[in-house]
This record gives sequence, structure tokens and C-alpha cells, in this order.
Amino acid sequence: MPDTFIDTLHDHAVRDLAWVIGSPGLLDGSHNAYSGHVVDDSWCNAQLLSCASWLTALDEHPLPLHGFIRARPTRRLGHYFETLIQFLLTHLPDTQLLATNLQVQDEQRTQGEYDFLFRSKGKVYHWEAAVKFYLQVEPLAEQQAFIGPGTRDRLDLKLNKVFKQQLLLSDSPAGQQTLPQGFKPDVTQAFIKGYLFYHTTTNCRPAVAGISAAHLSGWWMRYGVDKIPQTTADSRWVLLPRLGWLAPALITDPAQVLEHAVLNERLAEHFNLSMEAVLVFELISIPKGGWKEVSRGFVVCSSWPIITPSESS
Repeated sequence: MPDTFIDTLHDHAVRDLAWVIGSPGLLDGSHNAYSGHVVDDSWCNAQLLSCASWLTALDEHPLPLHGFIRARPTRRLGHYFETLIQFLLTHLPDTQLLATNLQVQDEQRTQGEYDFLFRSKGKVYHWEAAVKFYLQVEPLAEQQAFIGPGTRDRLDLKLNKVFKQQLLLSDSPAGQQTLPQGFKPDVTQAFIKGYLFYHTTTNCRPAVAGISAAHLSGWWMRYGVDKIPQTTADSRWVLLPRLGWLAPALITDPAQVLEHAVLNERLAEHFNLSMEAVLVFELISIPKGGWKEVSRGFVVCSSWPIITPSESS
């Protein structure tokens, strides 16, 4: 997504919405296994362009978006991501949202759910949506080398579930019975965005089958073992809650901004009590005042990864 446009937006939620619309996806839509079943970057870029005036107006008067988000409170980044998609689909021209998070059950168990069912320009779409952050635990050009910071999720397992289970729901008898009457999907697509993080010593990033060459990326390091990378000598830092992980950080409150020594103090306090990974944002000052993100990375405990994931979330 062109930084020049998102940098014109100031409201946090509106910036997140613009990021959801226009940021590069994680998946390569031309990959044989995914062909025809990925919401690709060309669609996202076209939507960002057509939505630019709407987003600018919304940035000036964001209360409708704020109210929509407040009506769906969550601490989970994936749910927040889906809320923003839902807001988008309710405002796109010639689009009718049919259902969200529609569960599919047979006589014995829940088979899954349709994340989004909507009709647009005469076609019915089924979207499966996810925002994911994976760290390359080994320098291998394979999906299985990428795991979540909490080590409970793995990229290849997640994508297998999406393409071999979730997007096939409408092919099952239970999935067909659950659909709103007369609305069998014409198009099934994965809407998957996020970041892949590479160890600070990784200099070469070979292509990974199924992963877009344009995917967003960051770095990761082990606390007490590796050195925090720094883009400029006068960089500043910020630690943001999970719901602040989507759009590039834009900070106007000086109280949030940390110098390098203070960041190290905060990390020491954290890892004395917890082994949970911390996402760190590196900032540079901007001429109009404030600070904007120039890089982001996970700081993990010295023994990470502690557990090898066995299933995707």
C-alpha cells in the first residue's frame, strides 16, 4: 500500500481499515494450489483507490467506524480484523452482506463456519479471512518453517485448513443446508494478510511456494542473545497492544515514545516475569510532529521456540 496515502490518515481505526483494504496479502494468488481462490493484491489496490475519498472523509468524521467497532468488542486481533472487513463490505457499492461467522454443524460436531458470505455484482462470494504473524524459525524456504510467536500455530497447517477444509464447506451436505436459501457461493476466496518475520541474521530470503513476493515483513530476535536492529541512530520505540498491530504505527503522544535505554528496561522487566513474545515498533520523527514506524519486530525469550506446534489455530 502506498505510504503516501496512509500517511494522510490520522485516526487509528481508519488507518487500520485502509491497511485491511490495501496492504499486500501473504499469499501468491498464481500458485497452483491457490489459483482462483485468493483475494489478490490487484483487487485490494483497486479497492483502495476507489475507497480513497471515502476513507479521507471517514478520517475527518470517524464516529460511524468507531461505533461499529465498539458494538463488537474484542481483544483478539483476528476478530478486530474481521470487524473491519465487515464494515468494508457493508459500505462497498453493489454489495450485499448475507452472513458473517455462520456456523456449519452436522449431527455430531461443528464442521466450521463461513467467515463472510456476500453478493457483489451478481455473484455470491464466500471469504475466509485471517490476519497472521509468523516467525521463520529455521532458514528454510518452506511454509512449515514459519510459526506463530506463541508457537501454537504454523503457516502450512493454517493454509491447509483454509484451502482443504474451510473453503470447501459449501461442498458438504451440512454446508449446503446452512447456506442462506438460494445463495450457493460462485467464488470461494482466502483473504489473508499479515507479516512474516525473519531472524535479524537472515540476509537472504528465498522464495517460498505459495507466499507472495510482496508480503510484508519484519525481524525477530532472542532477548539476551541478539541485538535489537536499529535503522537510524536516533530511532525511538513503542510497544503497542495487540489491536495496534495492523496499520503502520503513527504516534503523536510523546509519553508513548521510548528511547533505546528505556526500551531495554521495559524488555528486562517483561522477560523477568514472562516468556511471551513482545512486538516492538521502531519509529522515526516526522516533520509535522510525531513519529512513524520504520520497522517492527518480535523480541522472544532466549529459549524460544519452547513448543513445536502440532496444529493450526
